[in-house]
Amino acid sequence: MKTLVIGATGIIGNNIVRKLIQQGHDVVAMSRGQTPADNLKDLDVEIVRADLYDEQSLIKVFKGMDWVFNAAPYYPQSMFHKQQHVTTALNGLRIFMEALKKTSVQRVVYTSSLSTIGMAGKGKVANETFPYALCGKDPHPYFFVKYLCEEELVKAVHEEGLSVVLVNPSGCFGPYEHKPRSLCFIPQLMSGEVPAFVRGDINIVDVADVAKGHILAAEKGREGERYILGGHNTNTIDMLYDICAVGGIKPPKIIAPIKMALAACFISEVWALMTKKLPARPALGIRFIEYAQHVSSEKAIKELGYTISPMEPCFEKAIDWYRKIGYC
Repeated sequence: MKTLVIGATGIIGNNIVRKLIQQGHDVVAMSRGQTPADNLKDLDVEIVRADLYDEQSLIKVFKGMDWVFNAAPYYPQSMFHKQQHVTTALNGLRIFMEALKKTSVQRVVYTSSLSTIGMAGKGKVANETFPYALCGKDPHPYFFVKYLCEEELVKAVHEEGLSVVLVNPSGCFGPYEHKPRSLCFIPQLMSGEVPAFVRGDINIVDVADVAKGHILAAEKGREGERYILGGHNTNTIDMLYDICAVGGIKPPKIIAPIKMALAACFISEVWALMTKKLPARPALGIRFIEYAQHVSSEKAIKELGYTISPMEPCFEKAIDWYRKIGYC
């Protein structure tokens, strides 16, 4: 089976690449860079270059592929310019879909977001049946963009016959992360750069499970359906203490109110906007916690054969990786 992984340098995409190789697939990693990223070196994978916003470039890459994993949908990092984010995301998605129509790709697995799952309410557990309910009051452009992209894809499945399965990973942890250190929580925690934290109910998962879930979705998923690829329902306090225990460090003691944390993030976002740099304290991280909730992966377990691993070994592998690349 010849498979293309878009976003092969990201933590999810890179783990998908590694699982596909383990299973004997012929893997092609799509890159926009001129040289292989560190987490692709020494892997038995072909690297191709393409532009996600150029239809002809994508058609060339898609030809001959059986499966395509899109683990790099548009990701709005800034809290500003919502309409610009929406336009960019939808333009890119439509180019992606048009390119697919002109090739013989059998199955697409699209990495969506847990933020598109509607809120279940206090004390309840959400699943794929809960519709997005933040239209008009979206806490960050990321939320609305992810919702709109899901809507476009499901519409294309039903009206245009595209074979797309959507997966919604929860909070991923594990090795092979390649994004800037400033956006990585564990290295900052291990280096004492997280003086305070906010409390919230969350779901966390070993990214290796998520990678396997993507492949199971390609094999068994129903077209137009979405599958939560989650792990353990917990809260930020317990998670932070567990990571610190594995890393052998003392956890921060200050619990900050979410509004205070958002105020600090707003200042960081404004400064980033002015200096044209990534924010040191992105507001999106706090918004994730504010609107996070406990979720069920029962649908993926029953329909795909998805399984959930313990988190402690995952934290160990993540810390080892960050140390290896000099992040902590």
